[in-house]
This record gives sequence, structure tokens and C-alpha cells, in this order.
Amino acid sequence: MVDVINATINATINTTANQTAQFDLFTFFSDNLMPRVFGLLKSPVEHPDMLWTLAPMIIALLLMQFYFGRNKDEALGWNTAFGNSIALIFISVSLLRGLFIISGEDSVSGFLVSLFVLRDIKIILIAAVFSYGIFLSMISFFHWIPERLAFFMMNGISINVTAFVAIVLVNSDDIPLDFNTILAGMLIFILVYLLSLVIRYFVPASIHARIRMLEQKRHMIHSKESYCKQKAFTSKSKGRRERMRDKSRKFLTEISEINENLRRLRAQL
Repeated sequence: MVDVINATINATINTTANQTAQFDLFTFFSDNLMPRVFGLLKSPVEHPDMLWTLAPMIIALLLMQFYFGRNKDEALGWNTAFGNSIALIFISVSLLRGLFIISGEDSVSGFLVSLFVLRDIKIILIAAVFSYGIFLSMISFFHWIPERLAFFMMNGISINVTAFVAIVLVNSDDIPLDFNTILAGMLIFILVYLLSLVIRYFVPASIHARIRMLEQKRHMIHSKESYCKQKAFTSKSKGRRERMRDKSRKFLTEISEINENLRRLRAQL
């Protein structure tokens, strides 16, 4: 009887704890995270000076999604990743220039001295963006890490969202640099990434891109068909030989369909 009572009490406590955790997560999302996201997004409207820097970035990012939507067979390369990382360096210098104009200092040396004395959080943020740009450019220049990770870190969305958050924080005194802002930046990245997938999906691929994708697919299927044919020839098990022959025939059928589609597309050129 005592064990039953203890089990009931423990179950009640666990249920209450789970409900409290869910409520706290929802409260944090609605009361802290989303207001910070909206604050970041509406800040350029409240501070129009940011738009001179943000507008070219947003337009370039949008056009790149249309480009990769039309040319679906292409992907980010090391050279593009290197250019994206350098963009962060240029943006940090532009932000520093904006602070110099606002400071009213007559000389650059006096401005830099005042920055080191004040140690403003905005200067620390600009220095962090500059250092991050240098770090990424070194990674892309020397190919220090695998392509997938590098291209994720240095694609247009990652770079532009990082630059966007930095520009808003430097030009606005209303949004602090804290944990909520970092999470809000991550959420904005996810939203922009999903939007880019939607744009790329609905933009029709060019005929050249479709031809190249079919050729790549044909090459992959041909490799699989050759493997199955070899296994069907060398396998000692009759059942396995039959399975490999069936797979080989299916792959040959797919290759024939791809060749027919390629013929039709090439006729449209």
C-alpha cells in the first residue's frame, strides 16, 4: 500500500514538473524570444540609417536564392565562401566608420584612443565581427575544415544574418547583446533558411540545370547498375544472383528513362 502511494505521489510530482517546464518554455518563447525577434526585425524601420547597409545585403541574398533556384545543379564553392567571409570584414569596417562619424572626433587616432579608453560594447561587437570574418576567411583560404561544415558557416544566409544582427546592435541602443538576442538571431536564421528553401523550390530550374542534374543522376545509377551486375556474376548464391540481376534490370530501365528525358530536354535547346 505504501509503495502504491509513493508511486502515485512521484507520478503526480513528475507530471506537475513536466507541465511547469512546458509552461515556462512557452512563457519564455512568447514573452522573451519572440519580442526580441520582432525587435531585431523592426529596428531598421525605426533607425532608417541602417537601411543603407542592410538593403544591398537583403537584395543580394534574395537574388542569390533565385539564382540557386534556377541553377539547382550548382552549389557554393570555396571561392564564394571566401568572398562571403571577407564581406564580414568590410561590414565591420563600415560599422566602425559609422561610429567615427557619430563620435565627432577630428582625427582617426583620437577616435581609436577614445574607443580603447571607453571599451564600449559596440566596439567589442565590431571587433568580434571583424575577427570572425578573418577567422572564416582563413578557413576558406586554407580549406581547414570539411566542405559541408565550411559552406554552412559561410553561405550567404549565415553571413547575412550574422551581419544583420551586428548592424542592428551597433546602430540601436534599444536591443542589448544577451542570450535572448543570440537565440533570436538563431531563430531568424532558421526562418530565412526556410524561406530560401521555399523560393528555390518554386523557381523553375533552367534546361541546362535540369540536363546536368539528370546526367549526374544517370552517372550514379550507372555505378549502382555496374555494381549489381558484378555481384550477379561473382555471387555463389543463386538467390542473390537473381536479386542482383533484378536490381540491374531496374537500374537499366531508369537509365533508359533518363536518356529519353535528356533527349527531350536537349531538343528544347
